Amino acid sequence: MRSAAALAGALVLGCGSGLERSAYFSFEGSLQGWTPQGTDLTIGSAIEAWSIEPSSDRAFEGSGSAKLFLDNQNAMGKVWLERTFPVTPGKRYRAHLELALGTADATGSGRLIAGVLQAPPRSATDLTAAVREDTSNRGAQGYAWISKTYDVGAQIAETGSLTALIGVWGTSGTPRTYYLDTVAVVLIEE
Repeated sequence: MRSAAALAGALVLGCGSGLERSAYFSFEGSLQGWTPQGTDLTIGSAIEAWSIEPSSDRAFEGSGSAKLFLDNQNAMGKVWLERTFPVTPGKRYRAHLELALGTADATGSGRLIAGVLQAPPRSATDLTAAVREDTSNRGAQGYAWISKTYDVGAQIAETGSLTALIGVWGTSGTPRTYYLDTVAVVLIEE
């Protein structure tokens, strides 16, 4: 993945003739305006333990990242960060996402959630369009940083905003911890 300065420069230069909005997040000491969310987190009558918070445990660049923890005893939990971006109502936008995922999953105990939607998701059904590949660390020992890049198909900004989201869809009934760093979001008006 590119360094923060190189990525920021590339995003400013743009990649097309349409209006472009871009933002970069390193989670150095805060979640930088991203909001933690979760769904399918009940087991019996209890809520499973989960959290998303800034952390200095690990970092891809700098000294901080966002730490995602999911107990996931029900093997169905989903946790993510979301951030809503203002855009021109009624216009179509393509999205480009880049991120570094810190994972210790040797076999992919979850699915990565990464996308841009018309509205903030609140259910598994809402998240379906943003589910990506598994969370495997590609056979590394312990935690490894895996660079991910996604181009998201056009979304119409009906309400004048689009919501970016990044997180994990748990698929195994074991506690898991992941880290997110160097997140770039680019919205390109078509």
